Amino acid sequence: MNTPERRAHLRVQSSKNLQECNYPRGALVMVAGAGGGYTGPGAIYPDLAKEIVEYPNLISVQMDYRFPGDLNPCIEDLVETIDILASKYNIERAVLVGWSFGGAVVISAGAKHNLVKAIATVASQTAGTSSISQLGQQGKACLFIHGKADQCLPPRCSEQLYQLAGQPKELVLYDGDNHGVTMHRNEAKEKIKQFALEYLRKPTK
Repeated sequence: MNTPERRAHLRVQSSKNLQECNYPRGALVMVAGAGGGYTGPGAIYPDLAKEIVEYPNLISVQMDYRFPGDLNPCIEDLVETIDILASKYNIERAVLVGWSFGGAVVISAGAKHNLVKAIATVASQTAGTSSISQLGQQGKACLFIHGKADQCLPPRCSEQLYQLAGQPKELVLYDGDNHGVTMHRNEAKEKIKQFALEYLRKPTK
């Protein structure tokens, strides 16, 4: 008897706002660190998920890895998730958010998948991020957020990624904050939200 192939676990919310809009269906996809889970830094992902779907034609996805901490399978999970969203929900664009280890996941998957328009990282590692320069070459925007007092991964990780990334890009450093940017939780959530909306709601030409 064959064992069913494992897939990443998804929490998907779709907008119930039926207002007309001039942009295609899009998704905000959020991934956690090496420990997996759905909540993200400062537990912002559940709130972000609810707030994004207040806008018409948008979907929010919290993805939990099959094998947390194993980079290549986690990248595969995210690429496959975008494919599933395209086939099942007809999305035409995606913005990815990753925390810590998840920063490497979204950078790598973002460079691989043509539906990705932008990526945001919070307290990202630099290991496994060699494709960072490809994002700029593909015209994909990058937002890097880090706490200056991060004791797990120092802020120079995000500074290095910012230096290697192409335009458009932005670096946000929070004074005295930790690996989960919990002291600036609301500011970080709002920054990611507005960044995601900028690229998910760009009008179709």
